[in-house]
Amino acid sequence: MKPISFLITLIILLSYTFVLNGQEYEQPKKPMKYWTTEEVESFWLNQKRFSLLKPTGAADRREGIMSGNLIRTVFYNYGSIGAPNWEPSIEWPKGSGHGYAYEFGPIIGAEVVNTRGDTIHIVSDALIDGGDRSPRGKVWGWQPLPLYLNTSAETPAMSNNPASWPQTQSTENPFYNPDNTGPDDMFLWPGLDSQGKLSADLEAYWVMDDRDNDEFPYYPFVEDSLRRGLGLELTCRLLQFTASLAEDIIFYIITIKNVSDMPLDSVVAGMYGDPHIGGSADFSDDFAGFDQATNTVYSWDAEGSGNDYGMPWSDLGWLGFKFLESPIGPDSVQLGLTSMAAPLYATSFSAASDDEMMWTQLTPGRFTGIEQNQDNVFIFGTGYFSLQPGESQQFSIAILMGRGLDDLNANGEIAQDIFDLDYNFTKAPDLPKLTVVPDEGKAVLYWDSKAEDSFDDFFQSHDFEGYKIYRSTDGLKWGDPITDVNGAVRFYKPLAQFDIDNDISGFFPADQRLGTSFYLGDNTGLVHTYTDDNLINGITYYYAVTAYDSGYKNLGIQPAETGRENGLNMQAVVPTARASGYNDAPIEIIHDEGYATGVITAEDLDPTIIGTNEYEIFFTDTSSLGKTFFLFYRDEQTGDTVMIIENSPNLSGEPNIFNGLIASITDETTISVIDSLSGWEEGSTSTLLVDINLFPNGRRIPRDLKIQFYDTIIDTSVVVNPKPINFDVWNTTDNEKMDVIFFDNNSDDVVNVGDKLVPVVYDNSVPVGTWQVDFSYPATGDTIDPAAGDIINIVVSKPFETIDKYRITTEPAFIDNTQAKEDFMANVAVVPNPYIVSSSFEVPPPTVFSQGRGDRRIDFINLPPKCTIRIYTTVGELIDVIEHNSDIFNDRESWNLLTSEGLDIAYGIYIYHIDAGEYGEKIDKFAIIK
Repeated sequence: MKPISFLITLIILLSYTFVLNGQEYEQPKKPMKYWTTEEVESFWLNQKRFSLLKPTGAADRREGIMSGNLIRTVFYNYGSIGAPNWEPSIEWPKGSGHGYAYEFGPIIGAEVVNTRGDTIHIVSDALIDGGDRSPRGKVWGWQPLPLYLNTSAETPAMSNNPASWPQTQSTENPFYNPDNTGPDDMFLWPGLDSQGKLSADLEAYWVMDDRDNDEFPYYPFVEDSLRRGLGLELTCRLLQFTASLAEDIIFYIITIKNVSDMPLDSVVAGMYGDPHIGGSADFSDDFAGFDQATNTVYSWDAEGSGNDYGMPWSDLGWLGFKFLESPIGPDSVQLGLTSMAAPLYATSFSAASDDEMMWTQLTPGRFTGIEQNQDNVFIFGTGYFSLQPGESQQFSIAILMGRGLDDLNANGEIAQDIFDLDYNFTKAPDLPKLTVVPDEGKAVLYWDSKAEDSFDDFFQSHDFEGYKIYRSTDGLKWGDPITDVNGAVRFYKPLAQFDIDNDISGFFPADQRLGTSFYLGDNTGLVHTYTDDNLINGITYYYAVTAYDSGYKNLGIQPAETGRENGLNMQAVVPTARASGYNDAPIEIIHDEGYATGVITAEDLDPTIIGTNEYEIFFTDTSSLGKTFFLFYRDEQTGDTVMIIENSPNLSGEPNIFNGLIASITDETTISVIDSLSGWEEGSTSTLLVDINLFPNGRRIPRDLKIQFYDTIIDTSVVVNPKPINFDVWNTTDNEKMDVIFFDNNSDDVVNVGDKLVPVVYDNSVPVGTWQVDFSYPATGDTIDPAAGDIINIVVSKPFETIDKYRITTEPAFIDNTQAKEDFMANVAVVPNPYIVSSSFEVPPPTVFSQGRGDRRIDFINLPPKCTIRIYTTVGELIDVIEHNSDIFNDRESWNLLTSEGLDIAYGIYIYHIDAGEYGEKIDKFAIIK
């Protein structure tokens, strides 16, 4: 070992020991499966704390949830599927609480020669319970690589949550798009086929290696003695499809790459795990089986035995694992399933920490040691194969659930079919991107239309049908549950539903296996905004907007709906009032050029992102779409034109959402006379009735006209018996004089009862009539003919033209200081007051391992954006100071009921003093009641 490498190693080991010595936690000296609830909880809390402090790969360990179909399970970016003594651990069906596994994870071994010249076997695993560890607790197994996750995120990279993707702008980051055009496409999902393309409805991605496995004197990297193990790097993917045919399957794809300098001539890969058929307390009566012909291993419960769920044995699930793809062996064909063992838990034959035992159990051709009707573990593999430096091999496993062996095998066949299709299987529409804006007693939701353009590659069709909106207060229950024949929650009744107005509606034919029906909607038409009223300020609400397709009745394919996982289409929000003195963002619409009477509206949808800006709208009628509009603004910093909407034909009032605004453009459907604005102008003396209609076969012109009468001859009519006339016609919109046909009914050369006037335009010098003005007797009173000064107006609706130009100007929402002072002094308060030891404000967060009631807190409300809150006992002792420094969209500040030293406060009365500077001061009290 080189001196510098040794020094670095020593520093790391000393640091590592220091961290360990600083821990108060000591793991119970018994198999984890037999720990008490308290011991389990202590272990998991320590794991999280330990990961934050540890100077090795554990700092990048993350947990995530796969719940994209009927299987719901926790997983880890160091390989494990499921978690000991925690749920959901391969829960099926999702929402039932029925778990089928303790944990499963990849196990890879190889034969090497160590520095002493001995032939040894190194096996790296990913197990939480019983995994290989040093005497001081260091993991001798897989650790995640930080390049492939967002180290600021709480989960591994998940396809539905771009915030979890690594943000490194480097070509080494598979998420980075070097051809990006901006932040929206700078990072794309690293799809199986191509970057930016998802294969399944929900995917997870991580990369891990065994660099921390320094159990044996083997150094796979010539220039780096700190990187140990076998020098293997595993690229891992999990895939789930929501389609009914694949709803009982998780795909686990692992690419093994030898990134070391050493060849590996004999490698074996597989999975180590522990099924719990019947529940976590019903682990002692499991059976195990395998089918080498289909490369499947599986487990089931003892027939006639009980289970944790009180279910009939026939309804209990079977758990299986099927090799869909395995490494290529010496004869250039896939190896398939080559070994299977099911020894008893916590015995020497199942000791994952014993590398030689694991190597023996994974020996190709070994199908022995299956303990039946016992608490057995699974060790199954595929081998041997070689990995030269830089070489990769891949294996893919389908994790299967089924009701009985036949159903399990049928799901295995579907999984194989999907693999053979390169995972190009039918899936739900793309995820809508949801934004939720909190307001006082309500939440405003809006989302994009990306899902509506989804194309199903499998069925070669655009099959999007609608949206469903769900609300939850815990992130787990999303409305009134709809259960299947087995009592498991299959659907939730949505808060609202909007679907395409077409010939598809009502219930899809029931799923015969589960006895439930998917509701397709009522042909309501689509929307992209929704306001949920009557909410309680200060409580956390979770919203999900899902997109679903229409299904395929003739094939029995149920509709596929996107999930409700934390990500693009799910957001949390706390309704709250605006700060004292708040005023909405000013918005103004200006018609700079043109004469159109169409309607353009723009309203405040998301004031949190509205700034000072000016948008321009213009129209064109030259595209293949017919009339379209453009909406853009000019970036003040760069001077570039930023096109927001280009060549849109949506001129019928459809909402357009951009930069916090919701705008609509409604064109006139026709050019027609506006009766309320047309006829004799006020002050005219004539009493003749005027009827204005389109001249037969005439042309509708989008221009206002004026007919004015004089006491002398000023013009000459045209076409029909031209004659001198005492009136003229003007196009007042363009300020142009027009010719007119005068149908003089009694040939007296003046306008009176029975006459008609028809202004004309010219088409290649050919006169064309426009509007026809008919004169008739008044209903009552004297008949008075037109006289000098009388005017007839013809006002018409005018569609948008290319000459029309509009501007929308916006300014940010703002605080009116005078109003703010009044609001603050009148309305500042504490809620709840009194605070009681149980409060609706205390809702646990939606995490799989959340414990307890949630946050203990009170809220100070109706605050200005900045103020200082001081809290005293009744004897004047200052116990905490809170600096409220918020934006203008939040009027509240929470207090966790702890002193500045972090101590719980006692029950009783407390005084608060709020110093809001120019807005004033307020002193009042609140109570804490047991």
